[in-house]
Order: sequence, then C-alpha cells, then structure tokens
Amino acid sequence: METALGIDLNALTPIGRSSYLGLLASTGQQVKIILVKGAEVPPLQKAAALRRELIEELAGKVSLPVPFPVEIKSGPCIFEGSTAWAFVNSYVPGSDLTNIIRLLTPGQDSELVHAMGQAAGVSLAVLHSTSQRWIRARRKEDAESVYQENVWRDATLARQEALARRVSDASKITALDDRQLRQARSLAGAFTNRFKTTRHHAAGETTGCLIHTDLHGGNIILDTSAPADARIASFIDDQLSVGDSGYDIASIQNWAFEVMDEQSFIAFIHGLEIGYKSLIPHYTLRSSDLLLYLTARSLGRLAYYARSAPQWVEPYGSERLFRHLDLLDGIASAAASTDSFTDPFVTVRRLAT
Repeated sequence: METALGIDLNALTPIGRSSYLGLLASTGQQVKIILVKGAEVPPLQKAAALRRELIEELAGKVSLPVPFPVEIKSGPCIFEGSTAWAFVNSYVPGSDLTNIIRLLTPGQDSELVHAMGQAAGVSLAVLHSTSQRWIRARRKEDAESVYQENVWRDATLARQEALARRVSDASKITALDDRQLRQARSLAGAFTNRFKTTRHHAAGETTGCLIHTDLHGGNIILDTSAPADARIASFIDDQLSVGDSGYDIASIQNWAFEVMDEQSFIAFIHGLEIGYKSLIPHYTLRSSDLLLYLTARSLGRLAYYARSAPQWVEPYGSERLFRHLDLLDGIASAAASTDSFTDPFVTVRRLAT
C-alpha cells in the first residue's frame, strides 16, 4: 500500500495532529500527508470529494484563486502498526496565520495584517460563492441539501447549548483565575436557551453553500514573502459541509478577536471585509445567527480548556482565552431580533471595540 502511495511513511515529519510532511519517491516533491483512522476517515473522504468538484468548478475561472491544496492521491496504508487512510496533498508554502501573528509586534505591521485579512476574505468568498452557484445548479440532484442552512443552524444551536452546560459546570478552565472562572460560568448560564427561537427559511435567503466548518488562523496558510498581488490564502484541515456562510465568517472573526490586539484586529477585519465583499458585495446575515455562531465558537474555546487534559494544544494555546469573556459579555448585552439582518463585519467590530 505504501508503494501505491509512493511515500516512505517511516520518514515523515509531524507538523500537527494527524498531519505530516513527506516526499514523493518518484519526484522528490514535498507533500503534506494527513493520516487518519476509524471514524475520522469517512468525513474527510467526503470533504475531499467535495473539494475535488469545487476545484474542477474553479478550473475555468482563471481570475479566481483556488483556496485549497491540490490532492495528489489518497488510499489505505499501514501506519504505526494499524490500517489507516492517507490523503496526500500538494505542499503549500508559507505559514499559518496564527504563527504569523505571533511573530508580529502588537499594534505594528497593520498593513501586513490588513493584507492577511484581505487574502483570507477573497478565498472565503471564492469558496462560498462558487459552491453556492454549484449547489443551485445541482438543485434536483442535491434537493435535500438546498435548505441545509437551517439544519446547520439547528446543529450549531444544539452544540452551543451543550457547550454552555459544560462551561457552566466547569470546576476549572486552563488559564482562567477564580474570578474569571466564575464569570465564565455565569456567562455560560446566561446563554442557556438564549437562541432557542422558532423561525422559518424565508424567501430570498441563501440556499446554503460549502463551508470550512473550523475556520481559524491555524487552518489558513499564507506565504507573506510572495508579491502582494500573488498571495493566496489556502485553507487546510477542512471538513467541508453544506451550511451557512455566516458560520465561517463568525469563526475567523472570533479567532482574530482572541489572538490579536485591538489595532491588529481592526486592520484584519477591515481587510477581511474588503476581500470578501470584492466577490459578494452586499452580504448580510441574520443578527441572531451571527450572535449564535460567535457564542458557540467562544464557548467551544472555553469548554475545550475545561477538560483536565486537552487532546491537542493549538499553536495559539490558552494564553488569551480570557478575551472570550469580553466578547461573550458584549453578546449577552446585545439585542438581536430573529427577523433583523446585519453586516457581520460591522457588527463584530462594534462588539469588539
């Protein structure tokens, strides 16, 4: 099986959970290999198939960047003594946004941070707009997927409620002191049943699109050494699913709020907005959905570090976890009608500052 993949699986360099760098034996080309087992395999196989179709859709649109590594091959293998599945992708040069931000001086390099946001916004809009047209074109074939936006919201709501309970019951949360822990538990309690409202998909709302589902800086690669007009933000570790584009937008803004100082955050979000609206100029989102998605991401971060031993410590760790208390406090004070729509970039800037 290794022969079919053309890679020596005993000579891999780990770069993250389940992710490795290796070389193709035939060409010496550096590649990224994702090795997964068991229940992790089917979702990634489905995402890979969707990604292939999306890349084919983009092949004839030379003006749009392809925001993903190219899949070279995939297949079964034996890794560390047991059966696994390997996804072999092209290696994308550069660094993830989290590591880039860590190397910057707070309050400095606003031009670079703005450019990072703009590149991420363009790539995100490419994913959302192209896949939405593709889903609409396949309406008959994908009839059950057309209104997945509501299904995604309901699933996010259920997840948010479970996370609120976990944080509310936490006896400790890594990096939070006793006062902050009490605040986290109180805020989590305030969000129990907060977003449980009945609404229906209205005529004219989006039909859903493919979304990344876990969009943060650690999952976006950018080569800052490339010329500014040639920089492409590339998404990794996606589990593409039909859902609400607003979830991805809320997710990346939630990450930026945690890891960046205020000046860098404003520069990044402004760039993100310009990049995204260059392809989707009049984007709005239900106010209540935006607040739900932001809340779910913040509670998810707190709940993750409420574990006694987190399974994987991300590059940005827990050192600025307290920032989510400020964001959740702002959300708790915000009033959002289920029928009102908002610009998610403007609204998050207002909440954050």
